[in-house]
Amino acid sequence: MSHTHRRDGHGRRRGGPDQARGRPRGVWGAALALACAAALTACGPDGGDADAAGAASDAPTSPAATPTGTGTPAEPAPSSPPPTSAAPSASAKPGGIARCETDGLALSLVANGQEMNSKYFDLRLTNTGSEPCDLLGHPGVSLLDAGGKRVGEPATRSQDGTSDGGAVRLRPGQAAHATVKTAGEGVTDGRCWPEAATLLVYPPGSRQTVTTADLAGLKVCGDSFQVGPVGDRAP
Repeated sequence: MSHTHRRDGHGRRRGGPDQARGRPRGVWGAALALACAAALTACGPDGGDADAAGAASDAPTSPAATPTGTGTPAEPAPSSPPPTSAAPSASAKPGGIARCETDGLALSLVANGQEMNSKYFDLRLTNTGSEPCDLLGHPGVSLLDAGGKRVGEPATRSQDGTSDGGAVRLRPGQAAHATVKTAGEGVTDGRCWPEAATLLVYPPGSRQTVTTADLAGLKVCGDSFQVGPVGDRAP
């Protein structure tokens, strides 16, 4: 009888720990099952993070800035140039009279004698146009040979002549006069330039020339070749 009591007591002692361990094991199992179910519901079979990444990749993105290469902004295309005005006409002198142009002038040279070991020539520029025109200053004078090559040097400027320092107004048919001077051949021991074929003249203020082949016996000697300003009468 006492043995049966020990077996029953022992069975109770063994049954108590098993039951104590069984209860916590059941609670944790249920909690774990609930957590897994919640996770499967929320995440789906492929996981919530994958869906979230896919949604993010489907969202529209801002276009990337276009690279500028060197970083220097491109210059704008040039606009069309502004229209240019017509070239101004030749400016008129005071009183509305224009400067004489070469296409309205004729050149001639006339021998004017010898004095004080110098020979003088009257260089004439005649207005062949139909309107008055003005000349002011020194003409440019050179000599050319038959081949068109310059003989010696251009004439230097002097104050010989009848100019009063003002402009010479030429009516149609009138001439302006300039004095050309060289040394007399007899006083230079024959030291003269080669014979020229053409007299070439730039009228005052002009870049165009007039010429004549009639040199009226002009031969430059002693390296002396001078021209004065234009005047309104012959010297």
